[in-house]
Amino acid sequence: MAPSLAFAWGADGHWLIAAEAQQLLTPAARAEVDRLLALEPGATLASISTWADETRSPGTASWHYVNFPRDAGCAYEAPRDCPGDACVVGAIARQEAVLTSTAADAEKLVALKYLVHFVGDVHQPLHAGYADDKGGNVPGEV
Repeated sequence: MAPSLAFAWGADGHWLIAAEAQQLLTPAARAEVDRLLALEPGATLASISTWADETRSPGTASWHYVNFPRDAGCAYEAPRDCPGDACVVGAIARQEAVLTSTAADAEKLVALKYLVHFVGDVHQPLHAGYADDKGGNVPGEV
């Protein structure tokens, strides 16, 4: 028997989180999300939830996870675990800042796409864990 890959989170996990989030939006948040999603007719939070993986680059790869030292017990310390805000926690804060800024709507839509994805990532157990777990990715993948 050969082991098979388990895509326990992947696109389905992101889609489910985003679909649930869309149901829980306040009326004001729903209006703003709908306004931004109108820039891509037919888009929903679920349909944009994997965009950050589809457009991932070496420059954005570290935005999808945060690593802790094994002896830290998953106790987050920003200077140690997210130097230069180059982790999922820093990425969430940056995208949230764009959404609450006076940025152009196109820029806010990109921030929304990142934010929806990164909130899913930070809840993926191996994307907030130890570096040697490689984020639960297949060896050789980023």
